[in-house]
Amino acid sequence: MFVLDPFRKGDTTLRLLAWGVLIGLLILATGLWRVQIVSASEYKQSLVAQSFRTVRLPAMRGNILDRNGRALAENDPHYRLDLYLDELRPEFRGSYRQLREQLLASRGYTNSGPPTLWSRLASKFNRKPATRWIHPNETIWLERQARYSVVSNVIAQVNAHLGTEIEKTEIEFHKHYQEKTALPFTLAENLTQGEVARLIEQGWALPGLELELLPVRRYPNGKLAAHLIGHLRRDDSFDEEERTFNYRFRDYRGGIGLEAAYDRELRGRAGAKSILINSAGYRHRAGEMMLAEPEPGHKLHTTLDIGLQSAVERALASVDPDVRGAAVVMDPHSGDVLAMASLPSFDPNQWINGVTHEEYEELLDPVFRPMVNRASYEIYAPGSIFKIVTALALMDSGILHDGNVDESSFQVRKLYTLGNRNIRDTAEPGLYNFHRAFIRSSNGYFIDYALKLGLPGLLAMGQEFQLGQRTGIGLREDSRGVFPSYDKIAAHWNRNNLADVAIGQQIAVTPLQMAVMVSAVANGGRVLQPRLVTRIEPAEPWMGGEIKDYPGHQVRRVLTLNPAHVAKVQEAMRADVASPDGTGRSARVAGFDICGKTGTAEVKQGTRLVDLITWFVSYAPYDNPRYAVVVMVESGRSGGLTCAPVARKIYEYLKEQESLPTLSSVRFPREDGVLHP
Repeated sequence: MFVLDPFRKGDTTLRLLAWGVLIGLLILATGLWRVQIVSASEYKQSLVAQSFRTVRLPAMRGNILDRNGRALAENDPHYRLDLYLDELRPEFRGSYRQLREQLLASRGYTNSGPPTLWSRLASKFNRKPATRWIHPNETIWLERQARYSVVSNVIAQVNAHLGTEIEKTEIEFHKHYQEKTALPFTLAENLTQGEVARLIEQGWALPGLELELLPVRRYPNGKLAAHLIGHLRRDDSFDEEERTFNYRFRDYRGGIGLEAAYDRELRGRAGAKSILINSAGYRHRAGEMMLAEPEPGHKLHTTLDIGLQSAVERALASVDPDVRGAAVVMDPHSGDVLAMASLPSFDPNQWINGVTHEEYEELLDPVFRPMVNRASYEIYAPGSIFKIVTALALMDSGILHDGNVDESSFQVRKLYTLGNRNIRDTAEPGLYNFHRAFIRSSNGYFIDYALKLGLPGLLAMGQEFQLGQRTGIGLREDSRGVFPSYDKIAAHWNRNNLADVAIGQQIAVTPLQMAVMVSAVANGGRVLQPRLVTRIEPAEPWMGGEIKDYPGHQVRRVLTLNPAHVAKVQEAMRADVASPDGTGRSARVAGFDICGKTGTAEVKQGTRLVDLITWFVSYAPYDNPRYAVVVMVESGRSGGLTCAPVARKIYEYLKEQESLPTLSSVRFPREDGVLHP
C-alpha cells in the first residue's frame, strides 16, 4: 500500500500525471483494437495486393475523309460489358464448397477433411468405411467448375435482363482466367442503347459488372471504295513501341489500302495505366492509376469524292451483278484520283469483329477474288489500248510522217500473215490510213509499221510512260505490271513478240497505269504521279501537332514528243468516240467531247482462248481535259460493247455535276488555282 500513499495525501500533480498515462493507454488500446480487429480484413487484403502491372490502352483511330470532308472511315461509340472476376471470389468459394460437398456425398463420405489419428484407430474396430479426403487433382477440377458455374450464372442473369443470348464457352473462360486474370472478362460488345438502359436500370445488382465505352471503327459507306480505304486486322503486338506492357486490350492494324499504308499516322499513340493485383492475380480497381493518356490518330484527307465513287461503282455494276472489273477517274492535270473502283468488293466492317470461316472462304473465291484490288494491283494485257503508245512511237521515230500518215495505202485483210503465223484482224478489209486504222483498231496496220520500227523503239516509248514501274500512289497494292526492257529480251525475242507487243499482248498493266498513260496524252506529255492523300492533320485543331501536305502535280517524266504528233493521236481518239465507225461510239455523251480508245486482249492457255479482257481508256473534254476515265472488265464481249457504255454513264454523271452551280466551284479544286468540277 506504500505505493498508494502519495495519492491519499492529495498529490494533485501526481494524480494528473496518472490520469494522463491512463488516458494515453486507453487511446493506444483503442487504436490497436481498431487496427487489429476493425480494419484487420482491409490491411490483410492490402498485404497481398502489392504487385503492379501496366496495361496498354489503344488510341482512337483517325478518320479518313473524302475531298469534301465526308467520312469514309470513322469511329462510333460502342458499349462493352465487362465482368471483374475479383468481385466474384466469395461466390467462387461458395460454389466450390457446394460442389465439394456434393462430390463427397455421392461417395458416401461424411468428413471432408484429412484422416486424424483417432479416426484411423477407430477404423480398426469399426466396419464403417473410413473417412476420405479429396485428391488435389479433384480440387483443381472442382475449382475450375465452380468458377465457370458462377460466371455462367451471371451470364444467364444478364441475358434475362437484356433479352440477349450471350454465350461463353468453358474454353474461352478458362483461357482468360489462366492468362489474363487481372483484366476484365468481356461478356458482350456493341451493346445497343436500349440494352445499356435496361442493364443500368436492372442489372447493377449483379456483382462485378461494368460498362466500358470504346470507340469502334466504322465504314459508313459499306463496300464503297473498300479496296482503297482498306480494312483492319486484329494485331496486339506492336513490337516497335518503346514501352513494354504486361497486358494489352484488343487493337488493330491496317490490313490493306489506306488503313495499312498510313497505319502509323491513323493509329495514334497508345496510352498506359497501372493496375494493382494481388498474389492470386486478381485486379483491384482502387489501385488503378493512369500513366499516359492515349493520343488519337490523325485525320486523313483524300482526293476521292463519295458521290463520284458511288456513280462509278454503279456504272461498273451495270455490266453484270457479278462483274469482275475496275474503273479509275483521274484529274489529268493534278494527278488526283477522283474515284477508283474494283468489283467484286467486300465490306470492311465485317473485319472488325472477325470474319467467319464461311465468309473467309467466300472472300478467297478463286474466280471472283473480292479482296483483290483490280484497279491498281491486278495486272492485265492492255490489248488495243496500247496502240496509243505504238502510234506515238511510230510518229516519234518517223516511221509515220506527214507523207504517209494520212495516205490510205495499207491493205487490211482478215488475216495478217507473219511468217507461218496468221493474226486475225477485227477491222474490215480495205485500204486504211492511220486515222481509219486507229478508230477501227486494225491489228495488221499497227503490226506492219511496228515491224519497221523494231523492238527497241517500241519498248522505249512504253518506258517513257513509266510502264513496268509502280505509279507511286502510296498504296501497297501498286503493281509494276510486266513491261520488259530491251536489254533483257534482246537475245530471245523475235518478230512474233514484237507483233504481239504492238497490239498490247505479252505485256501487262494495271488500270491505274493506263489512267496515268491517257492523262499524259490529255495534258500534252506529262507523266504524273497519281495522288490519293492531300493532307494529314491532327484529330482536333486544339491538339497541335504537325500538318503534312501532299502536293499534287507531281511530274514523274515529261515526254519529249512533238506536239503535232500528240495532237494527231488526240484527234484520232476523239474520232473513235464521235465517228459512226469508231469502236468507242457507245461512250458518246451529247455536249461532252470525249476522246477514247477501246481494247480487247485475249487470255490463252497454250493455244486455247480462255478469256477476254476488255478496255476503254479516255479523257474529256477534248479542248479542256478535266477527267481521265479508264474502264476494264474481265470476260467482256469487247471494249466497245462492254466498257464504253460504262464510261458513258460515268461521263453523264460528271456532266450533270458540272451543271450544278453549287458544286461547280468546289467539286474538284485544282491546285493551280483553277476551279473546276
